[in-house]
Amino acid sequence: MERVETPSALVERTRPELVICRYKHGVKVDAAAVRENVAARMRFPGKEPYAVVGIFPEDVDFDMSLLEQDHYTDSALKAATRILAIVAEGALFEPIANLYFAYHPTQFLSKVFPTEAEALVWVEQQIEVVELMED
Repeated sequence: MERVETPSALVERTRPELVICRYKHGVKVDAAAVRENVAARMRFPGKEPYAVVGIFPEDVDFDMSLLEQDHYTDSALKAATRILAIVAEGALFEPIANLYFAYHPTQFLSKVFPTEAEALVWVEQQIEVVELMED
């Protein structure tokens, strides 16, 4: 397993087709934090696209200005991301995450979940579908 720790998150490549970005409790999630964690996962070797699970604890300090910007405009980032699951712990963050995707639809599969377990089940199902389609 490959791992990079940033000031705001632990970014792990648990296997070639899956990266988990686990934001730390109580951190400020702003554009700089998103950029540093995207940069961390882009440092992992390989050119094949992968699934990403972003986990946001209920107590993160979420900067609402993040809703104004599409964080997937970079072509290399779009090419690297096959599936995106956002875990929005807490009742307040889930509708905010869904609002982000309403404003900024992705060119890859994306979905918001209330728990990590649900997100991982969905991601595993999507990885299987993609692998079957490639065979």
